[in-house]
Amino acid sequence: MKQVDIVGLGEIVLDWVTEIPHFPKPDEKIDALSENYFPGGVTANYLVAVARLGGLSGFIGAVGDDSYGELLIDDFNKESVDTTNIKKLANKKTPVNFIFVAKGEKTIIQSPHMYTTKIKPHDLNESYIADSKLLHTTNIHQKLTEKALEIAQRNDVNISIDLESQIALRGWSNIKDVLLKADVLLPNKEGAKVITKSDNPKKAAEILVKKGIPIVIITLGSNGVLITTNDFQKRIPTYEIKNIVDTTGAGDTFNGAFSLAYWIKGWDLEKSCIYANAAASLKIQKLGARSGMPNETELKAFLKKHEENYF
Repeated sequence: MKQVDIVGLGEIVLDWVTEIPHFPKPDEKIDALSENYFPGGVTANYLVAVARLGGLSGFIGAVGDDSYGELLIDDFNKESVDTTNIKKLANKKTPVNFIFVAKGEKTIIQSPHMYTTKIKPHDLNESYIADSKLLHTTNIHQKLTEKALEIAQRNDVNISIDLESQIALRGWSNIKDVLLKADVLLPNKEGAKVITKSDNPKKAAEILVKKGIPIVIITLGSNGVLITTNDFQKRIPTYEIKNIVDTTGAGDTFNGAFSLAYWIKGWDLEKSCIYANAAASLKIQKLGARSGMPNETELKAFLKKHEENYF
């Protein structure tokens, strides 16, 4: 079995992406500008972002026993993401998400199969997690996540958690035992708002740190990211990109690049966030969650162009 530094537990899906001139009103029919299929899934995208930048990553999870599942595994193999811990489940369907993109903004409708096409806690390969440096998850399957985090903590593996709004809706009391195990919590703006019931990202981050999470980094879209620890709070602005095509996967790209920089390269929080902002800035210039994810050469060229000389 291939040894990896970063293990991801969570979602792998096929994204059906259509560009539209505007988001339709109820009962309105509009013509699509394009229709495309891309490999996707929050955790899967994250691992591809890591691998493109030279990191060793592997996925734990499941697909259906169908052609979509084969496509997603094949794509992982092409991207050098380890697939030895992906199960193909008989009589289960690989999830398909519907993504609508209008003028760079997106709406995502998630597949119900994301919650049913999953492995069980006893399927987890303990040594695969124990021998890694970081476990990253979204907590979509909570019992499974709890078992994986228990393995990680027992083996001194760092823990990174991505928190999106649909998971945050479960409420602090229901997911606090998971979130408090995070060494770094990476919520998007909506996830942070929902879990803290605060409309102010700065306040939301402070609440989460006070609850016991050591590092909280909230992604703010075009406003960059907000780093909060017990010692300081700082917003790291992102780059101005005029040609925004599709923001799908931008957060996953940021999280993957950040994890590689912070946990594997050993950089400080600010430098890691600048690096990750640059990766996300390149991603949003192409359609699809992964199409624009940069490799290390492309990312370094972008940073050099923007006078980030310490890279």
